[in-house]
Amino acid sequence: MTKNETATSVEEFLVWRSNLFQGLKARKETIIELLDALSSNQQAHSVVELSLNPLFRRDYNSLYRGIQEFLPTQTDPNYEQRIETLFSAVSRTIPPTSKHYNLFGIDTTPCPRRFAETLADKTFIHYPNPIKGNKPINIGHCYSVVCALPDQIDTEKVPWAVPLSGERVPSKHKGVNQGNQQLKKIWQSSLFSDKLSVLVADSDYSQKDFIGEQVKHEDVVTSNCSPQ
Repeated sequence: MTKNETATSVEEFLVWRSNLFQGLKARKETIIELLDALSSNQQAHSVVELSLNPLFRRDYNSLYRGIQEFLPTQTDPNYEQRIETLFSAVSRTIPPTSKHYNLFGIDTTPCPRRFAETLADKTFIHYPNPIKGNKPINIGHCYSVVCALPDQIDTEKVPWAVPLSGERVPSKHKGVNQGNQQLKKIWQSSLFSDKLSVLVADSDYSQKDFIGEQVKHEDVVTSNCSPQ
């Protein structure tokens, strides 16, 4: 890498870091130090062990408080602006694609919390059970997750998916409806408006509630795949 390329990369990184910082609600310095510790981690096997990293200058209590408090809440008067800033920062971590389209994936994932007695809005969720004869259900929350799927890299290994949006599905809603709301924000973003968007989903998203919303977007192609 030449000096000019290095200088450009450093400048881009500083802009990204600044956008991330501005999007955080609270414990901003704590979260930035936690990310530094995570990025340079070589031996920590748990979250609390990251507090021992030299780049994290606070104690483990600050670590947990930072994780609990950094996201803006909907009561924040600058909520929309902060979310947009965070979304912009995350989106800029997606490697540039050589294709004429951007590739995304969406799915709903269960989070069992059957022993969390005081957890609000718990409901029955679909959860695979390997024991023959048992129903595939549990109690907890479901989360709708939208990810960007980057190009395959030179080493022929598929890179990690880049999560763009993750939201809990309220017990009275369906995952596809929550996904529609998330995707609407992504399709409206100027960061992805220069190319066609291709969305990959499993057969749960073949229902009209989902497809009917997606066909309203002219630059989106949806592909439904049966789960393996």
